[in-house]
Amino acid sequence: MKNIRLTALLLLSPFLGLLADNDYHYTVDIAHINNDKVHVKLTPPDISANETVFMFPAMVPGTYEVYNFGRFIENFKAEGKNGQVITIQKLDNNSYKLSPAGAISEISYDVNDTWDTEIKEKVVFEPGGTNIEDGKAIAMNTHGFFGYFKNMTAANFLIHVIKPEGFYASTGLTGLKSGKTEDDISVFDYHDLVDSPILYCQPDTTTIHIGNSQVLVSAYSPNHIVSSKFIARNLSELLMAQSEYLGGELPVDKYAFLFYFIDKPTLSGMTGALEHSYSSFYVLGEGDTSDIAQEVRDVAAHEFFHIVTPLSIHAEEIGNFDFNNPKMSMHLWLYEGLTEYAAHHVQVKSGLIDYSDFFQVMTDKMENARKNYNDTVPFTMMSKYVLDKYKKEYPNVYEKGALIGMCLDIMLRYYSNGEYGTQELMKDLAKKYGKRKSFKDEDLFNDIEKLTYPEIGTFLRTYVGGNKPLPFKDVFNMVGMTYIDKQVVKKITLGGISVGFNPSTNRLVVASTEKLDDFGKKLKFQEGDELVSFNGRKLTLDNIKEIFSNYFNNAKPKDKLEIEVLRKDKKGNEVMKTLKAKVKPVNVTEYDVIDVNKAATEKQVKARRAWLGIK
Repeated sequence: MKNIRLTALLLLSPFLGLLADNDYHYTVDIAHINNDKVHVKLTPPDISANETVFMFPAMVPGTYEVYNFGRFIENFKAEGKNGQVITIQKLDNNSYKLSPAGAISEISYDVNDTWDTEIKEKVVFEPGGTNIEDGKAIAMNTHGFFGYFKNMTAANFLIHVIKPEGFYASTGLTGLKSGKTEDDISVFDYHDLVDSPILYCQPDTTTIHIGNSQVLVSAYSPNHIVSSKFIARNLSELLMAQSEYLGGELPVDKYAFLFYFIDKPTLSGMTGALEHSYSSFYVLGEGDTSDIAQEVRDVAAHEFFHIVTPLSIHAEEIGNFDFNNPKMSMHLWLYEGLTEYAAHHVQVKSGLIDYSDFFQVMTDKMENARKNYNDTVPFTMMSKYVLDKYKKEYPNVYEKGALIGMCLDIMLRYYSNGEYGTQELMKDLAKKYGKRKSFKDEDLFNDIEKLTYPEIGTFLRTYVGGNKPLPFKDVFNMVGMTYIDKQVVKKITLGGISVGFNPSTNRLVVASTEKLDDFGKKLKFQEGDELVSFNGRKLTLDNIKEIFSNYFNNAKPKDKLEIEVLRKDKKGNEVMKTLKAKVKPVNVTEYDVIDVNKAATEKQVKARRAWLGIK
C-alpha cells in the first residue's frame, strides 16, 4: 500500500505539472546559502477560514525537550494574492497569526542553523538540530526547516529542493525523485515529514541488504577519516543479528543510517543520535576509526531497534503528537528502556560480545541508576512529567529503563519455560497495535498481562508503576543466578587510583588519588604520575592490558611491586621515580555482584539458557 500511494503522490507532484489545492508546496534553496541561512518558500494549501496560525514545532518526538524551533526562523513574510496585504501577528517563538488567510499566496522565511548560533539559551542537541555549511553539508532535520498551519498537519507535503551540483540526499524517505541540481520530495503528512531527516552532501554511501530490507549507510566526514564502507562493515554483523533477533525480517522496506562526523566540539557539549521510524541521525566525533567502532555499534543498535518502538508500538500521545503543546506518555521504559536493553542483549545473544561484557554493562547501569537518580519515583510518573517536574530524571530511561527490560525478559523466560521473552512480546504488541494504531497509556499493563502472565502484570504495576526498587535478587534467581547488592571482600588492587591517558606521551596517567586505598598510600602515588614501567616491563599501548591482567590474576600477598613513574618536581621538570611496596590485599566494597548458581534447578537452567545461552 505504501509504495503504491507514494507513486501516486509523485505523479501528482506540482513539479511534474499538476497542482493539488490541499497540499503544501515548499521550495528550499540550499544552493545559495547566505551566512549559514537557507531561504524557504511555501505555496500554502487552500484555507477557507478568515484567519489562520502558521507554526513551527516547539518539540518533536524523541527529543524529550521543548526547543522552540521557531527561534531559528528569520525574515518571516506572507504575501497576498493580487498584492493584497496579509496581516502578520507573531504570537510566540513558534507561531504567527495570519489574515485574511484565504488570500495568502506565498509564505517565505530564512532558516538559521542550530549548531552554530548566537542563541545560547536551551541549546539544541545536535542530532535533533540543523546545520548549514555552504558547499559542504546540510543536516536537514526537517522540523527545523518546515512549518505547518494549525490543525492542518494531515495534508501532503511536496518539497522542491534546489541543491549544488554533486550533492546527494540521503534519507529514509522513499518518495524522493533526485536530479542533478534539483530534488522533489513527497511526504504523506507533517508527522511523516518530521520523522524523516535528510543529509545533503557529496555522496559517501553504502547499501546493505538485510533480509527483506534495504539499509542505507551515509556518512559525511569533513577530513575523510570515517567512510560509509567502514561503518557498514562494522554494522553488517550487528544488523544481521538484529534481524534474527526480530524474527528474520524487519518491519521496514528501507532504513537509513545518517552519520555526520565533526572535527570540533559541539555547542551542546554532547554527541549521539536521534531515532526516527525509518532512519536515525548521528553526530559523532571524527576520531580514530579503531576508537569509534564499538561506539558506532552501541549507538546504532539502540537507534535501529526504534523501528519496533515507537514505530510499531506507541501510545496515543505519540501517535497523535502535538508539536506545540506536547503531552508525554507514561511508558518511556518501553520506548527507550526496552530499546536500550535489546541493543545490548542482541549483541551478547548473537556472540558479538561475551557474557562478562554484557553483565558489566548491566551492573554499570545499576550503579548509575542508584547513584544519580531517584528510585522512589514511579517510572510511569517520571515519564509522564519528564518535560518539567522530573526533567532531571530523564537519563534514567537508559539506566533503570534498560534494567526494567532485563527483569521483564528474565521473568518471561522463567514463566514460559524458555519459550517466550521480550523479543516475542514486542512482536505480539506490534501485531496488536502498529504504526497507525496507538494504545491508551492506562491500558498497556493490562494488555501485556493478557498476552503473558498475571505475575508480569503484578511486576509492571509494582515496580514500574509503583515506587519499589527492582527485585534483582528474586529475578536473577529465576535464571539460576545469585545477586548480592553489596559486599566487602579482600582484593588485590592497583592502589585505588583513577587512571587516565595522555595522548601526547601515549602513557597512562594517575588522574585522581581521591579514593587511594592503603596499598596505594604505601606506593605513594601522586596525581599526574605517568606510568612508565611495571615490575621491570615497559608499559606500552600494546601490552598494558596483558600486564595488568597478569598482575590481578597472579599476584600474591607480599609479592614485590615496583612501578616507575615520571613525576614533575616543583620546578616543573620531569623526574623518574620508582614506587615500591609489597602487595597487600585491601578491603574493597563491591556492588551488584552477579554469579551463576551451580545448584540451580532444571527450570532455572532452561530459562537461563533461553535468556543468554549460559548453561
